[in-house]
Amino acid sequence: MSQERKEFEKQFYPLYQHYHQQHSGFKLREANFNYQRKIQYFKGEDFIKFTTTNFEEIKGLVPLTDKKKDAAQIAKYLIECKIIWRVDRHRDDPKKKWPKLLTLVRDQSFIEDGFYTWSIDVKNKMNSIKLAAILIGVFLICLFPIWPFSFKYGIFKFTIYLLIFLIGLQVIRILLYSIIRLFGYEFWILPNMNDDSYGILGSFLPIYSLTKYTDGKLEIVLRFIGLVAFFLLIYFIIQEPHHLTNITDATGQTLDDVFLWGKEKMEGKQEPLHRRAIPDLSELIKQAEEDSQNVLNNENLDNHETQNDL
Repeated sequence: MSQERKEFEKQFYPLYQHYHQQHSGFKLREANFNYQRKIQYFKGEDFIKFTTTNFEEIKGLVPLTDKKKDAAQIAKYLIECKIIWRVDRHRDDPKKKWPKLLTLVRDQSFIEDGFYTWSIDVKNKMNSIKLAAILIGVFLICLFPIWPFSFKYGIFKFTIYLLIFLIGLQVIRILLYSIIRLFGYEFWILPNMNDDSYGILGSFLPIYSLTKYTDGKLEIVLRFIGLVAFFLLIYFIIQEPHHLTNITDATGQTLDDVFLWGKEKMEGKQEPLHRRAIPDLSELIKQAEEDSQNVLNNENLDNHETQNDL
């Protein structure tokens, strides 16, 4: 890239940052560009809506005053200057609303239904901080074998509790959905939790969703059968509470065993599985000598008993 082009692109840095600032409301998604790198992209209609809403702020950030007539003119101008590129779904990408694999298209005209990405990459301090944090994290992970035992054991317990929390959350989500579905509603805690297209933060929004179903006769009959089975289960648990207690005790004992196994593993008290499964030569010789000695002792004992009988 020539120095002249770099200087030209710098004029658009404030505009780029305006669209990428936090809590701006501008919808950005992440995707893989030609299997090479991650990029952020947006939809043309979202660009038009956001630019129209914030036109007074944005028009002052666009160079050349003759291109500031409206949001569409700004979008066309940015494409002409190759500040944004039009991209489209890659042929290998599954047919979802928001593609995860993109490629550049030949037709660089602006349409509201198209997808677009910025051709400039503005470096900021936050990216440098994130990169430094990643490098420090990788370095600390590599030094894990020499961590203090309390730190290593704490990390082990944290991962176990985190795993239990995630599995428990999924079980609770399914149970609540199944119970409330019996009353004709669909209820989900964190409905986007398992949807990769929403990103990390988007997976936790909204907190819950509640939708009423319009069921037919068959669904109503099945719901009635499910309600009867549900109340019978509640009655059984009330009448036989020791079953629930047994499950709780078994779960607690299993968790204690897992923690004990992890502690002994980190302290080096447990031999590796391959050593326990395949004994070495010295152990085999020792075992053979002990077996021979046991055979001799048994023979001497038998002879002694025979002489006493005589």
